[in-house]
Amino acid sequence: MKPRAFEQRYLFTGTLALETGLHIGSGWVVGSPSDTPVIRTPDGRPFVPGSSFKGAFRSTVEKLALTAGLTSCGLMGGQGCIGAQGTEQDDFNKYRRDKKWSDAELLAELGERLCHTCKLFGSPYMASRITFADLLPPKDDTMADKMIQVRDGVAIHRDSEKAVDRLKYDYEVVAPAQTFYLEILLDDPSPQDLALTCLGLSEFVSGFGYVGGNRSRGLGNCRIDNLTIYQLDLTMENITERANNLKKYLLGKTVEEKMTRLPDAQVFLDEHIMALPIFEEASHA
Repeated sequence: MKPRAFEQRYLFTGTLALETGLHIGSGWVVGSPSDTPVIRTPDGRPFVPGSSFKGAFRSTVEKLALTAGLTSCGLMGGQGCIGAQGTEQDDFNKYRRDKKWSDAELLAELGERLCHTCKLFGSPYMASRITFADLLPPKDDTMADKMIQVRDGVAIHRDSEKAVDRLKYDYEVVAPAQTFYLEILLDDPSPQDLALTCLGLSEFVSGFGYVGGNRSRGLGNCRIDNLTIYQLDLTMENITERANNLKKYLLGKTVEEKMTRLPDAQVFLDEHIMALPIFEEASHA
């Protein structure tokens, strides 16, 4: 079986702006006076780990995927997807060992047995097609380390709904004025991958995104500003055009030199969202 050729890449960049305070805990930070500090870079600036944003982004997409006509297991067993841990995954592992499939047969089975969100975000059987870089404060932001506040909290008894004596604590939050640089990479996406990615981006652009902990307390609300989309396309049949695009990508030193910036990010989001199955079905009803 021949390996699949690299043919398409999308890069999404922008600014993640906090609408409310943000708390992503680190467990322990040198010099922090707080019981629950936020995660920081070695030079003391707060940041959003790519893994944290990926989890928040996936959760946002999973809430809408089924309604939009695509499949999503939500990483819960019993949903017909082998991406989640449980009896379905155990049965599949036993079945594939017994069948001794070739690589082509295994890929065909994975295409049938994995939901759309597991294909996009990754599973034990298939690597993620989407990559999230750590979200760092802008390089020229010299005040990021000053944008951390300490807030008080108290433990509440679940039955009496009263504060528990001597269980006061404090926790750090990043102030709402802080911003972070966003970078998402999407390689060789299927139409469903693009639709799901645009669905998640649209929610964050609209200000309905959340990331981090203590969301029930109002923390973590954020939005994406200045969304910019770059594309590398090597799918055209004309070999000269394809070679020129590949040469530009391989020899370029900056994103602008390597890839083509799409003229309107919102139009791109709208086009791929409107390609979702529910809208396709409605147009033919």
